Amino acid sequence: MIPVNAPPAPPGSRWGTLITALAALWALGTAASEGLMQVAADATVLASVILIAARRVRVPDDIRAAVLAGATLAGYQALSPLLVHLSRGGGDWPAAGQWLHCLDTAAAPGLAVASGVGLRWATVEMAALVGWTGSVVLGLVQHLVRWEVPLPQLLRLPVERVHEVFAPEARPRFAAGGFFFHRLRFAHGAVALLGPALAAALRAAPARRRWMAAWLAVTCVLAVYLSFARAALGAVLLVALFAALYIARGWNRRAGAAALLALLLAVAVAPGWRVRISEAGRNLFDGERAVARAAGWDLIAGHPLLGVGFGNYRAAALERSRATGLPQHLARDAHALWLTAWAETGLLGLLGWLAWQVLLALALLRRARRGAWPAAGALLSLIAFQALSLVHHLPFQSSVHLTFALVWGAGLGHAGEGVQASARR
Repeated sequence: MIPVNAPPAPPGSRWGTLITALAALWALGTAASEGLMQVAADATVLASVILIAARRVRVPDDIRAAVLAGATLAGYQALSPLLVHLSRGGGDWPAAGQWLHCLDTAAAPGLAVASGVGLRWATVEMAALVGWTGSVVLGLVQHLVRWEVPLPQLLRLPVERVHEVFAPEARPRFAAGGFFFHRLRFAHGAVALLGPALAAALRAAPARRRWMAAWLAVTCVLAVYLSFARAALGAVLLVALFAALYIARGWNRRAGAAALLALLLAVAVAPGWRVRISEAGRNLFDGERAVARAAGWDLIAGHPLLGVGFGNYRAAALERSRATGLPQHLARDAHALWLTAWAETGLLGLLGWLAWQVLLALALLRRARRGAWPAAGALLSLIAFQALSLVHHLPFQSSVHLTFALVWGAGLGHAGEGVQASARR
């Protein structure tokens, strides 16, 4: 049980400095390095466990259910391969790298708990702003010219991913990938950060923070535009719509509408974007996505309750490939989060994920209604996550999942300037 009576450490404590450093590295990694994010997020989860065991943190009542739901789901994912193994009297174990994705699920609850020691959020925000400014500048170069600069092999960056052309050959425009050299990681990470950036730009108290947030919002939208990621563009429009309806007021709403129209105009006049949008329907309902979804349903039909085990999707899908006709490059997931979660962890895991998402949304909504802009921004991010999850299995890429987790953890742990004191109790 999470202790709620222990006083939090003061902001200047060693714990506060440590968690601030980890969160800042995590934020910097959202633009630059998946490995950096994983180390920082996993260390934050470990720190949260230690803080709970030492009774050094207080978890507010209004977020406790969400924190418990996320932690419980992560625990179930960790035990899922063992449960499958015992229920069938044997079977393969997942690769360690796939199994450890359960820590990504624990990252948001871990940050929400650890932030109780007095995290300095301004440092985290500045790290994200610096990282994404640099990534988008690099993305502009990748978009305008074919990248020919060799990179060290130890970085293991897929340079060929920024050679994809989505425009007439006479005026080639390439799909940018930022520091990740991967257009989907680049675009989906930007979508995750757009919600809090917009919320801070519209509602944060200090004018300096509003201007910094506005700049981050611009970089996020640019990242999506440069990546030619269709689902990410749809998520941007959805986030902008909800921000305009529920956060923006007065001239902010008019400025937001003008910016949205400018984005739509830029998409409409770009030949590459017109081609991408014209092919969206066929890509969604036919071809490879349909094959991947059918393979996911095939795994669910064989193992509906416990699934094939967390981290075992690829191995199980390849084992059934002769019957399903699934090619190897589509075996990583079912191209939809809910379908993949059901196939991997069964109906129990799917219900656990649903509980985590619902309780997270409710906790963020309660805080947003009290005036906490970080919670409002995280709620916008959660809406975008659900939209993207209909056509992507976002947790497959830790850099994307951990960017959303950072935003959600901040929404739960960062009260903002306007939240009522009752939210802190």
